[in-house]
Amino acid sequence: MRRASGTLATMTTSWDASGYDATFSFVTTLGAGLLELLAAEPGERVLDVGCGTGHQAAELAANGVVVVGIDADQAMLDIARHDHPDVRFRRVDAQDPTAVRDVVDSTGGPFDAVLSNAALHWMPHQDDVVAAIGAALRPGGRLVVEMGGDGNVARVTAAVRRARADIGLDPDVGLPWTFPTPAQMSTRLEAHGFVVRLVQLFDRRTPLAEGTSAAGWAHMFGAGLVDDVPSDRRAEFDAAVDAHARELRLDDGGWWIDYVRLRVVAERR
Repeated sequence: MRRASGTLATMTTSWDASGYDATFSFVTTLGAGLLELLAAEPGERVLDVGCGTGHQAAELAANGVVVVGIDADQAMLDIARHDHPDVRFRRVDAQDPTAVRDVVDSTGGPFDAVLSNAALHWMPHQDDVVAAIGAALRPGGRLVVEMGGDGNVARVTAAVRRARADIGLDPDVGLPWTFPTPAQMSTRLEAHGFVVRLVQLFDRRTPLAEGTSAAGWAHMFGAGLVDDVPSDRRAEFDAAVDAHARELRLDDGGWWIDYVRLRVVAERR
């Protein structure tokens, strides 16, 4: 149902891509401001890293931008290619600099800009992906990123951990994400030849679609936190997740998730 961490060779799970678009489309909608920051001009070449089902890549293409979308998940790309047949998409793990270089070489050379929305925190090899992005950009090329930042989804993951303990599972399993602080992200970018122009960490309290609770969010995005829940205890687990999420006030005025986003604009030296 959800994105696995790691490289293509080690992936064991994938996204429920249609469910993602139908129920969790706010991920794309709330990233719309990135396109304004990117300010891509017609004819510019843009690489969309972690493009998902391709909506932002398609919006760029509709405005005359030459865009290539890459993602490691086949189900996401199947929808992207079906819905946006005029946009180029490649199945590539952005943590693999060689694979990203192949995209650069086979699509016309270095890019003027790289866009990434809600994807980089799924990539544990952060230095590799930043190095790959840097190598994909021309000198002076710009990078616009939004990802989970320090403190992201802390309440909902606490609820899931408590629910795991309730049904006898280890509550201290590792999380599948990397949520850097602004300082960590800036340091990493600078180490790979970027000048950081903007870095923001901000809360984004995000309502869930009607009929979706904290447990539904966990099944889409929770990865290793929910994958080992026995099928015959799934209903019990879901009820426990929602009960603990209520204790943490994630149902205040309707279900919502405690997102914290890290937004960065940088330029390759």
